[in-house]
Amino acid sequence: MPEKKIDITQKYNREILEIKNKLNQLEQGRIYELSRAQMDGYLATNIGQLKRMIAELIYKVEYGEESIEDNLRDIFDKKSI
Repeated sequence: MPEKKIDITQKYNREILEIKNKLNQLEQGRIYELSRAQMDGYLATNIGQLKRMIAELIYKVEYGEESIEDNLRDIFDKKSI
C-alpha cells in the first residue's frame, strides 16, 4: 500500500467535522421546513452552506492552505510570546 503524503482527515479535522455536523443535522430533519425552528435554516440555505464548506476544504487541500487548527495554533503561539 502506498504511503500517505498528507493525512487530510487529521490535518483538516475541524473542517471535516463541520461538514459531518451539517450532514448530521440534515439527516435528522433539522431544517426550517420541517422543524419550524428558525435556527435550523431553510433547506436551500443549509445546502448552500454545505457546498461552500466542501469547496473551501477542497481549495485548502489543493493549494496547501492551512487548516483552521493551524491558524488557531499560530494565533495562540503568537499570544504566548
